[in-house]
Amino acid sequence: MTGVLSRKSTDLADLTATELLAAFAAGEATPSQAVDACLARIAATDDAHNAVLLLLADQARAAAAESDARWAAGTARPLEGVPFGLKDIVATAGITTTGGSSLYRDFVPTEDAALAARLHEAGGVLVAKLSTFEFACGGAVNRTFGPTRNPWDPTRTTGGSSSGSGAALALGQVPLAIGTDTGGSIRIPASFCGLTGIKATHGRVPRHGVMGLSWTMDHAGPMARSVADCALMLDVIAGPDPRDPTSIPLEDTPFAAAIGRDVTGMRVARPRGFLEQEMHPAVAAAHETALAELAATGVEIVDVELPTFDLAAVASWWIIYAEMLSLHEEHADLIEDRDEMGASLLGAAPFVSAADYLRALRLRPLFMRELEDAMAGCDALVTPAMTSLPPLIAPSMTSDLGGREVPWLEAACRTTVPFNLTGSPALVLPSGLVDGLPVSMQLVGHPRDEATLFALGTAYQAATDHHLRRPPVLGAVH
Repeated sequence: MTGVLSRKSTDLADLTATELLAAFAAGEATPSQAVDACLARIAATDDAHNAVLLLLADQARAAAAESDARWAAGTARPLEGVPFGLKDIVATAGITTTGGSSLYRDFVPTEDAALAARLHEAGGVLVAKLSTFEFACGGAVNRTFGPTRNPWDPTRTTGGSSSGSGAALALGQVPLAIGTDTGGSIRIPASFCGLTGIKATHGRVPRHGVMGLSWTMDHAGPMARSVADCALMLDVIAGPDPRDPTSIPLEDTPFAAAIGRDVTGMRVARPRGFLEQEMHPAVAAAHETALAELAATGVEIVDVELPTFDLAAVASWWIIYAEMLSLHEEHADLIEDRDEMGASLLGAAPFVSAADYLRALRLRPLFMRELEDAMAGCDALVTPAMTSLPPLIAPSMTSDLGGREVPWLEAACRTTVPFNLTGSPALVLPSGLVDGLPVSMQLVGHPRDEATLFALGTAYQAATDHHLRRPPVLGAVH
């Protein structure tokens, strides 16, 4: 055998979406075989990790059989036969969509979310609805469906709120998954689970049919095991939708065209100050190594300042809490377990006034300008994706920043939530291991310039093997 499977694992569950498509095209594998491999991996790993909320085995096998026929007939579509998972806040017609909440345990939408419909139309095969924090917020210990456990260490969290997407990808249960990101919920589990994920420009991916949390901060996007797969998926789900007035037009060139683009001579801004101010020492050291690896691709790293970005984080939370309370006010009255969603909602209520919310909205353009000024003359900006390692699962989780324990969400969102406020595209990719746990780098782009992030990300992944590392638990399933 001289094709994809001779160079890679013969277990199809270990292949990326790009590799699966190459194997299908070469006649080395079929979508039905890929789906069976993913279902077998779920059976072998999910009891210990709880990534899957709803398994759709029969539906997936039927869709895969249709994809087999399309490949045989020469009518394959862009994602033909590739298995994927959806965070369970994404509406699926005729399929339960719980939002991770007991309140929606029996909710069955009548239509697909826009992005789910696009994945189906591109030939993707939905295998499972994936775990999430309740309504994409609340605590990591979901009292209705249980916590999702990190494949690198099951005593630790995946982060969230796209917790199931992170675990499922790291375990090889699916090669592609959808996450959502209001304050970091794609990038946090991508970092904690050793994955690649992108929060694209605000409005790049339409949110019609995705349960909302904060309408000016919410994003949806791809999570995968490589930059190339994220670009492949974003090409399918991006583009305007009349049902989402915030959605933006497509670019003239597909995102996948940026894969392999030369990055020599690109300038990448490194912000000193708030975004690197307080970190676990080993994570900080790993970030220095990652910056050296990035520079070795031919990129110039340039120090810059973002002097008020500590206030950007505060403004972000004012907006999130105010909009969350508005969207979920009815739920706050219904939820009895206030250790979960109710605590997040009701605890925030006394502290965010209408004046606070309007002040944050007024400040938002100033933070956007500060970021653009700092990035002037640079192609992107680089930060650590996380300031700490994945915390131990507990009702009240904390993160070690090296001498100080802080609430885990405070540590996790320090480097992520400001870019929800600015709406900037932000790509997270693995950059090493610390104590056997993944650490990652975040690349932030100019508005609507995901392509440069994909070019930088693929150059980094071509020069390093961090994204190829898999959790030790997978050694037991081969």
